[in-house]
Amino acid sequence: MASSSQVRRSRREALEAQRLQAAAKTRRNRILFVAAGILVLALVIGVAAWGIISANRSGGSDIPPNANAAQNGILLAPAVEGAPTLEIFSDFNCTSCKAADLTLDAALQQIADEGKVNVVIHPVEMIIPNSREMAIAATCADFGGKFHEFYHQAYIAQNGESGFSDEQIMTTIPTAAGLAGEALTAYQTCYTTKATGSFVDKSTKNFLTLKRGTPTILLDGVVVNEKIWNSSTGTYDPDKLRALLAGL
Repeated sequence: MASSSQVRRSRREALEAQRLQAAAKTRRNRILFVAAGILVLALVIGVAAWGIISANRSGGSDIPPNANAAQNGILLAPAVEGAPTLEIFSDFNCTSCKAADLTLDAALQQIADEGKVNVVIHPVEMIIPNSREMAIAATCADFGGKFHEFYHQAYIAQNGESGFSDEQIMTTIPTAAGLAGEALTAYQTCYTTKATGSFVDKSTKNFLTLKRGTPTILLDGVVVNEKIWNSSTGTYDPDKLRALLAGL
């Protein structure tokens, strides 16, 4: 049988153990609280930083004058209500897009001018470097009435997937497209401020839902790339495109 002193000592040891456990629990809770606070602060800072980055990336929210009703592409001619819609999604650094433009460019403008089919071009950001910048530049050219000309001249100037120089974007391509004087200055201001940034981002976001590469050509929402591809020449065929549209 334990003596009274042994009992008291056991009680003291038990109480001390409880005190140590309580102290350890308090320290753990304090550490968890501080860690949670740091995590919340990091999340707040991260969200704020992302907001700033997104805001800087998006630029302005100007809508080009020849934007389609969805405001994610540029019409080559005024929209005709009820007419079929031909859409081209392309990236200025895409070599296949260049090949498509060089063979289809004249036909697309002719088809648009005939007023039987709405032709919409969606400049998108898919291949770096400066794909987004070129899409912004092209949509800025629309304010001077030279979107299609800029679009075509950009593909003529394209050099593989190495991107475009500042000189090309600011002067060479817009000048070749026919922008001059005040129209050129207005274009340069639009590009420098990324005034159509949100428009381009919306175009790209819309394209990404298709889960396809560039170029993608749709007729009333259906992919028609293969229908206008000429396997003999290895190019997109304007005659096949006209034949496809004639059958509507």
